[in-house]
Amino acid sequence: MSFSIEGKKCECCHAYLFPEDDVVFCPVCGAPHHKSCYNSLGHCALEETHGTDKQYDLIKQEKTEEKPENETKENNGQSENEVKCGMCGQSYGFEEKACPNCHTPNTSKMGGGFVSFDFLGGVPENYDIGENVTADEAKKFVLSNTYRYIPKFARMKTGQKASFNLLAFICPSAWLLSRKIYKLGALITALQVASSMLVYPLANSLMNVIPNDVMTNRGELFRYLTENTPSYDKVALVVATVGFVIQLALMIVFGVFGDWFYRNHAIKTIKDIKTYSEDKEYDFRKLGGVSFIGLLIGIMATQYLPGIIVNLTNLF
Repeated sequence: MSFSIEGKKCECCHAYLFPEDDVVFCPVCGAPHHKSCYNSLGHCALEETHGTDKQYDLIKQEKTEEKPENETKENNGQSENEVKCGMCGQSYGFEEKACPNCHTPNTSKMGGGFVSFDFLGGVPENYDIGENVTADEAKKFVLSNTYRYIPKFARMKTGQKASFNLLAFICPSAWLLSRKIYKLGALITALQVASSMLVYPLANSLMNVIPNDVMTNRGELFRYLTENTPSYDKVALVVATVGFVIQLALMIVFGVFGDWFYRNHAIKTIKDIKTYSEDKEYDFRKLGGVSFIGLLIGIMATQYLPGIIVNLTNLF
């Protein structure tokens, strides 16, 4: 008998199995595994249940999952013209382009490969990511890019803190504000603006003294800067170096530990919502998700505010 893996997960890593995966089934109970997962364990992930009434039985499960021909989706409280949102669980009309509750795209209209998309990245929805906050609750809070963040949150429960985040590395303040971590985001924005102001005078003076023909040639520009560095104001050079070091340090810290800061923020906010909120679903969307306005403010502040402040200061 050939077993189907459609909709099933590896019993070791809990990630969904796909036709192209190298899958093996336990010879005792039939539990499906990635071949690499099975080999790494050296046995079935459910070995401790073998011979008990909790033993996995693939044949029995497949028979249970088979639906009679006359059975419709209405038996699950959902009509055949409705779909269930994979993000928030809301049922809505199949013809809708997105969920009216959380605005997640209606993946059921995109073809079979997208219907079973796992917004949790293989993490069980009841998995505790920390302080009794489940992966499903974190998903409702994070909203965007959940398949990346939720597995990282789950791994961080074991003590892992480092996890590279490209956007947090490129622009820490913009990323923090976009993820609605407003207090820390405002502090880091202020630090980035201040450190840029330390670099700005030297950068501006360089722009004024370097010949135009040198500015357009990278090789000549590097040679020119190397040969003329001793002639620069030593104080301005030290101040600019300090500003550059602060900027680089912020980029490294949030590029490497940004996800960890976000996880802690998510857990604290979710706990507050569960304790004090009268409308949890609304507050998940209000306090979580992504703020594009925050992203824009972070980028604009760090790119243009230092120059504006320095130029205004020079007028007085």
